[in-house]
Amino acid sequence: MRAGNRWWGKLCVFNLFRETANKMSSIFLTVFPENNLSAAMKGMASLPQSGAYNQEAFRYLLESETKRSERSGYFCQILLVHRTNAQGAIVQMDSHIAKAVMAALSRSLRETDYIGWYRDGYIVGAVLTVLVQESMAQVASNPQKRLVEILRAELGVEETSRLKIRVCQHHELEGIESGEGTFAVN
Repeated sequence: MRAGNRWWGKLCVFNLFRETANKMSSIFLTVFPENNLSAAMKGMASLPQSGAYNQEAFRYLLESETKRSERSGYFCQILLVHRTNAQGAIVQMDSHIAKAVMAALSRSLRETDYIGWYRDGYIVGAVLTVLVQESMAQVASNPQKRLVEILRAELGVEETSRLKIRVCQHHELEGIESGEGTFAVN
């Protein structure tokens, strides 16, 4: 048997698998029209080359991961990065700062973590996927340290000092949504 024939068979199997997967996803979306995954994922990357999810897709993934972690008995955490003004209120991120933050997050987090806009233009988020409860503090502090180091090298100490990094659990996000405390957006 020639080598080409062996690969041809594998290619045919792969194409059959791909076609079946496409049909199954179409059937799933038809059977479950309330599932807005396709709508949320349409504009997945809001910054070119960043691989970051837009706000709608990121919020969908956050909710999905939260529900999954609750069912499994493990915990997920959310890392939030925002820029503040002199009064400590959240202000919109310049595009070069947002790109630097997302690139730094990509380099400092695991491939299984999701990165995107928690609040478009203002708060960048990362969902730190399923964690064992005992290691939560360690998993949360390691990315924060790496992130600060990377950002200081890229943006400088002054600009990095205006960025605030917070790791929280899903139930703590309610304060952000209601605009309480330091999370009020100007």
